[in-house]
Amino acid sequence: MRGRRRRAWESAKTVLILLLTCSAVYLASRTLFSRQLSQFLSSRSQAQESSGSAALSGQTLRPAALCVSGEDKRYAVLYDQDDPEAYAQVSALLAEALGSASQPRDISQRGWEQALLSPGLYCEYLGPLPLDDLSRWLSGSENRNLADAWAQRLCVTGQNLCYLDRDGAYHACYLSADLSAALTELSGGLSSNGARFAGETENYGALRWDTPVLPVTPAMPALTVEDPIAVTDALTPSDGLAQALRALSFHPQTNPLYAITGGWAINDGGETLRIDPSGTLTYRRSEGEAHFAASGSALDVTRALAESALGSLCGDARLYLRDVRETEDGLVISYGYAYRGAAIQVEREGWCAQFTVKGGQVESFTLKPRRYTAGTPTPLLPQEQAAAALQGTEAQSLLLLYEDDGLTQTLTPFWGVQTGEVP
Repeated sequence: MRGRRRRAWESAKTVLILLLTCSAVYLASRTLFSRQLSQFLSSRSQAQESSGSAALSGQTLRPAALCVSGEDKRYAVLYDQDDPEAYAQVSALLAEALGSASQPRDISQRGWEQALLSPGLYCEYLGPLPLDDLSRWLSGSENRNLADAWAQRLCVTGQNLCYLDRDGAYHACYLSADLSAALTELSGGLSSNGARFAGETENYGALRWDTPVLPVTPAMPALTVEDPIAVTDALTPSDGLAQALRALSFHPQTNPLYAITGGWAINDGGETLRIDPSGTLTYRRSEGEAHFAASGSALDVTRALAESALGSLCGDARLYLRDVRETEDGLVISYGYAYRGAAIQVEREGWCAQFTVKGGQVESFTLKPRRYTAGTPTPLLPQEQAAAALQGTEAQSLLLLYEDDGLTQTLTPFWGVQTGEVP
């Protein structure tokens, strides 16, 4: 009898636990960001399916800085900081805004500034992004209203998506979905940290009005840099090199490396990839069948190649879309390294990966693998003092930068000055 009662009690406890679990799941499904975050995560899965050669991660979509403004407070994550939870929440709301944006209309600089002061969110990227692609990457669906729209700075209010384009013009798009309640909820969950825009104070007269600033001095670590790929005297690739080769669909297990003048090479399907002693990988398409087809989105293909070949090897750094331009040879797409919101200028060109795409095929690329390891954070010159040292009357931006000349093993952060939209 006692055994039956005990078994019945254990069964009752099991049922109760199941009911409580179901209740928790139900309540979680009703939270503010459940739908947006599920869209965000779903988009990553869809991007993986569409990329073909590799999974797309979110590292190239992370803003260099963000601000969330409420009625009487503001929270910011600036170039030296990291807050993955805030990034996820902001990305979910940004996906909603991009997906519901109407055709852009012109607004004045004053209209842009008023939007920044309204309850909403602000995102700043290290390079301009195509907004229709950004919508697809974040939410899984393009918004053709944003075709040909590019932005490095974005602002979302309850009923508008505002942005600054590559030519310095300001635009706004009405939103079919009112995000006021979601923005209020987002702001309510974040504590004010004294963030302001430079135009709200007299201490930053030389800076752009929309530059976010904090009252604390930023602290950034020195970065140790090393080559993550190597070739032994026996022509055996290191684990890092083997990983990069597989990501690029070159397979050293079946197609061994061989020595050439100035480095090594590997063949696969009639295509050749070259590796020089510094670790740089170069590829140029032969006359045969394309090794890297870009029949869909050139950005999807190149982003997947860059993230899979370099993003998995770069240590504490991440990748970002640096530049896209049309040339006589085709569409040239460049990616850079960054530590948090600070760009890492790699050698003279600045980029770490550059692709040329033409006629639905990747014609050539150059990749510069690096592995960066962050050390102990050290304070920089306060932003207010750095801004006071700026010369000239044109509004400028202060950027935290690292410079990797390919020779120095330890990189020290410093303030850089930017007058254009692309670093």
